[in-house]
Amino acid sequence: LSQHKDWLHYFPSSHKGSSTLLVSQIILNSFSINMSCTVAIIGCGPGGMFMQHALALRKKQLQDEGNLAAVALLPQLTCFERGSSPGGVWRADRNAGETNMYEALFTNGPKETIEFFDYTFDEHFSRALPTFLPRSLILEYMLARCTKHDQKIFDDVKFNTSVESVTFNEEKGKFVVQTIDLKTQIVMEDMFDKCIWAAGDNGKPSIPKSIANTLSSGGFKGMVMHSAATGADFDQLVCGKKILLVGDSYSAEDLTLMAIKLGVKSVDILSRSAWGVACNTASWPRNCVEVHEEYAIVGVSDGGRGIVIENEEEEDQMTLNDIDTVIFCTGYSMNMDMLDPSLRLKDEGPFFSDYEELHKQKMGWKMTKNHLSKDLGEVPIGNIVSYNTICPDLYRGHLLSNPNMMFMMGRLDAPLLDLDVQAWLLLAHLTGDITLPSEKDMKRFNLQALMYELQDPYIRAEIDKNYGEHWDDSLDDDHWMYQFGDKRAREMGTNTLTLQYRFLARDMIDSSYPFDLGTYKKLNGKAKAIVEMSVVSDFDFHSVQLVEGSRDSSWKTFRDGNPTNIRSIMTGTKAIPFKCHWLDLEGDGVDDICGTPAPLNLKGKGKSKATAMNKMLQAIRPPCVTSRAHVDEDGRDAKAAATE
Repeated sequence: LSQHKDWLHYFPSSHKGSSTLLVSQIILNSFSINMSCTVAIIGCGPGGMFMQHALALRKKQLQDEGNLAAVALLPQLTCFERGSSPGGVWRADRNAGETNMYEALFTNGPKETIEFFDYTFDEHFSRALPTFLPRSLILEYMLARCTKHDQKIFDDVKFNTSVESVTFNEEKGKFVVQTIDLKTQIVMEDMFDKCIWAAGDNGKPSIPKSIANTLSSGGFKGMVMHSAATGADFDQLVCGKKILLVGDSYSAEDLTLMAIKLGVKSVDILSRSAWGVACNTASWPRNCVEVHEEYAIVGVSDGGRGIVIENEEEEDQMTLNDIDTVIFCTGYSMNMDMLDPSLRLKDEGPFFSDYEELHKQKMGWKMTKNHLSKDLGEVPIGNIVSYNTICPDLYRGHLLSNPNMMFMMGRLDAPLLDLDVQAWLLLAHLTGDITLPSEKDMKRFNLQALMYELQDPYIRAEIDKNYGEHWDDSLDDDHWMYQFGDKRAREMGTNTLTLQYRFLARDMIDSSYPFDLGTYKKLNGKAKAIVEMSVVSDFDFHSVQLVEGSRDSSWKTFRDGNPTNIRSIMTGTKAIPFKCHWLDLEGDGVDDICGTPAPLNLKGKGKSKATAMNKMLQAIRPPCVTSRAHVDEDGRDAKAAATE
């Protein structure tokens, strides 16, 4: 400042004190502009959207405090999006491969678990809603939330731009990002200090090659497709037809219900693992669905119209006749093709194999007693063949081999809340509020979390090869573990979700997230309410409340479950039933799914906000198809497909 004291003569003497402060601010701002880091974000789905929203909130907070120097130090984000608008898989525009998600999209978890602290459903919609919502309404809500304080927040996003390659220049210590404008075909190259991959978990459809080859070589004459390819013409593919779904996860459940709605003749579901949600669904409406557990396609018969399936363990083989369409509901893999191999995550197990400390901890390790201890006994830790909430290559979103490369991935049953917290956590690192520990300490942090996960039977059965195989060999189909009305099964499900939310609560505190769920050691009442609502959805709606052969079994789906115990942790507003049976709903607007209850007393805030979004949504919404289904994949099928 002393070098610039000659500037002071431009200000009146009566303002010399404030002028000195102003000059100091000018110089500091000039210095800060050169010091703030540049960040490339790949994708403007929920991850990219929430990253920009977190930065906007932080900027507003600092501006309100008058801390312009800190504002100047905030990172400069440049977001690249292949699509023409924000939203990622929540968008329904299927042009130019902008989304890989299937057309039928309704949430399959309570909306109350993804409500935002700074913008509630009440504020936006001004009325109570069912707990399961169509794609378009969730997208509308997310967009309104992100633009609440800054209508121009997405103006600088590079839409219609594909990221072709990302490499790291060791000499300059920067990322080289090559992009192509999909409209002009102009190729650009820019350099950034940091890079955030936020392209989503549903980047590339996964199709087991061996099964696809069996269908092709056997001369199957019907249509073969991935769930991602189902579009507005889905009714033509299923009405009066017999379809076979390969995979038992959420997309299989969603497309089955959609097919029933559209008049399918029959649906056969193949489940190799017998783990997925389709296997746990206690009853299907209209009595036209059959789930074949632990069966796989082994051939084609009847001149290309029959599909031969086999349960190898039971040595049982059967033929499904006159199949019109085979749909692979085998999940997705993350599209990291644009990243240099050195910047990608490992996608095949065993995982954590380079964690030397893990090999030491395996010696003499014992699992804490749980409800399955008597049935399974002591099982040594085997190869870690997948991962749940802890990725071995990452430390809280940072690539261990190059922490300036970051990743945003949904890890919980409530992926939107999870991604929002991740955005704040990465921002805290970008602004220097949190510093990275040594690589040794990063691995120690991950290993500690992994050991907690290995104490949870559900998670361990998914990630530990030894335990998973022992589970399959030891627990019969009629074991209480698979009876969702059993208190022990429900308690284990609650414990699994509780552990995941303990991790999230810790991240909230460390990132100074403006809302909390308690601490890692002790969740608060709001967190416990979220866990309980998730348990109600998973256990009651999908199983306990669906009774085969009951008076309502001809029409009832899990989305028709009794929402009495579902309410907002932000406002206390209770969820309401649909205005009619879910199978009879037409359209995806608020009036299409709700009756006409008295609106909440919010003075029209939601209505005006929704009106402000109409222009953006018109560019995103397609013509309405009769219904929508769910976005989130179970993940287990995707990994099984990759293994296959």
